[in-house]
This record gives sequence, C-alpha cells and structure tokens, in this order.
Amino acid sequence: MQQVINQTALINHERALTPKQNNNKNVFSLTKQVGNWLMLVPVSLFLSCLLISYPFAEYFSMTQQIAAHIGTMVFPALFKVGYVVRCIGQHGLGLRV
Repeated sequence: MQQVINQTALINHERALTPKQNNNKNVFSLTKQVGNWLMLVPVSLFLSCLLISYPFAEYFSMTQQIAAHIGTMVFPALFKVGYVVRCIGQHGLGLRV
C-alpha cells in the first residue's frame, strides 16, 4: 500500500514539474533570441559608426561624427552583453556554449 502511495506521489510530482520545465525552456529560448538580436544589431550599428567616422566623415556634421565616434566604443560593449545573454540561453537549454 505504501509503495502505491509513493508511486502516485512521484507521478503527481513529475506532472507538477513538467509545465514549469516547459516554461523554463520557453524563457531560455527567448533569452537566446534576445542575445542573438543583441549581437546582430550592435554589429550593424558599429559598422555604420565606423563608416560615418572615417570614410564618409565629410558628408556628416561634427555632432554626428562625435556621436559616431562614441558609438564605436558603446556598441561593441552591447555586443558583449548580447553574447553573455546568448550563452545563458544556450546553457539553460542544455546546448553547448
């Protein structure tokens, strides 16, 4: 009798964990997607800032050039944050980091 109760409790415990585990997979999947976007967008903005700062500087005002120079320092930092967020998502999904 005790064994049946323990098996029933174990089954109920597994059922209770299943939706939570699916929710965690959804959260980590979203985390990985956010990390991917946080890597893609800063790279494109960084390249734009490099183009504004150096080869096409004559077509932009001094204020825009200063902002582009600041962007060349800020956007790689955002890329690094995106990489860390992506690694967290991959680790949470059980994928190789």
